Amino acid sequence: MPDYEPLDYRLRCHSKRTDLPPDVLRDICEAYETIQRLTKERDEERREVCILRPFAYHNDGIAKDYAAYRKWDCFKENTNG
Repeated sequence: MPDYEPLDYRLRCHSKRTDLPPDVLRDICEAYETIQRLTKERDEERREVCILRPFAYHNDGIAKDYAAYRKWDCFKENTNG
């Protein structure tokens, strides 16, 4: 598998392997779940910053515009379930 694939994708693919010991598969699955949880938490915090920022600076900016300016994808819909 190419190294340029995102880490969470690589972990998910490795978790489906059958040639690895059960404890290694468990660790891979836990790491994947941790990455997913941390990504979700990060995006929630970024959305909060984007929404609160205009009020803090008395600016008429829009949250999604600020996210785009910061190159954050925290408003992107997650369709992975």
